[in-house]
Amino acid sequence: MKPNSGSLWLGGIAVVAICLFFYSCQKETSAAGDNIPAGQQKVSVYLADGPTDYQQVLIDIQQIAVKVDTCHRNGDDDHDQPGCDDDHDQHHSNCEIWDTLNINPGVYDLLKLRNGLDTLLASGFTINGKILRIKLTLGTNNSVMADSVIHPLHLINNQNFVYVNILRQHLDSLTSNNFQLYLDFDLQHSIFYIGGQYWLKPVLKPFSLHSFGEIEGKVRPVHSFGLIQAYNATDTGYALPFDQGEFKIRGLKAGTYSVLIKGANGYKDSTISNVTVVQHQDTQVGTIVLHQ
Repeated sequence: MKPNSGSLWLGGIAVVAICLFFYSCQKETSAAGDNIPAGQQKVSVYLADGPTDYQQVLIDIQQIAVKVDTCHRNGDDDHDQPGCDDDHDQHHSNCEIWDTLNINPGVYDLLKLRNGLDTLLASGFTINGKILRIKLTLGTNNSVMADSVIHPLHLINNQNFVYVNILRQHLDSLTSNNFQLYLDFDLQHSIFYIGGQYWLKPVLKPFSLHSFGEIEGKVRPVHSFGLIQAYNATDTGYALPFDQGEFKIRGLKAGTYSVLIKGANGYKDSTISNVTVVQHQDTQVGTIVLHQ
C-alpha cells in the first residue's frame, strides 16, 4: 500500500459513530409498530461495508433519494437494462417521481460497518409504487488512512453522486408497504491510487436479508490474517476480520463459493473450496487456522 498524507476531518464523525451500533439491531423489531400514511410506503436504507485493507475510510454522505414508479408496484417484473439510470435514460415518464429520505448527513467511518454491522442511513415515506433507483449524494470531506497516514479522497470528475438500480430481490418487505434494503459500499472497487493521490468513484451493491446469504467464521491465530474474499464466477464479497479473527460476509447470491484468506505477518494464504451459500441463511465455516 502506498503512503499518503493529509488532514483528518472530525466534524460530524462523533455524532454518526454514536448511531452506528444503536440502529443495527432495531430493524425487524420496530418495523411492525410504524404507522404508514394511506397512499404511501416506508423505505429504510441501511449502510454496510465491503471492506478493503485500509486502516480507515471516511465517506461524507449528504443525501439519499428514492425514485418510485407510481404506475407499478414492487411485485411487478423487473426491467434492469445496462445503462438504465438517470444519466442515460431517454424515456421520461410522468409515473416516475424522486423523493428524498430523512438522513443524518455527515462523515461515516465505513470500516466500522463490517462483519455484519450496519447503520440506518436513511428512512422515510414515499408515494406508493415500485422502487426503481437510489441516488446517494456525497460531500467533499472524504479521506482514507493507509500506513497510519490520512490522505484526502478526491471525487473522480468531481461527480458527487451515484445511482443504484433496485430490483425486487434487493428489498425486504417487513410489513405491508414497509420496505428495507442494504447498500454495501464496495471499497475494493471504489478507491483508486492515481498520480500520487487517492480517488473515489463509489460502487454500491444493494442486497436484502431475505434473498441473499452470508458466510461467517473465525481465523486463527490472532494477527495472522488480512483481507478475506468469497468468490465464484458471478459474485464476490469481502471481509476484514476484527482483531480476534471473527468475520462475516453478507449480501452474497445463492451459490457455491471459494473463500480466500490472505495471510499476514509471515502466515500463508489459505483457500476453502465448495462453500455453499443459501438465501436467508448464515453459512458457518468454523475456525480457519493459518500456517507459517
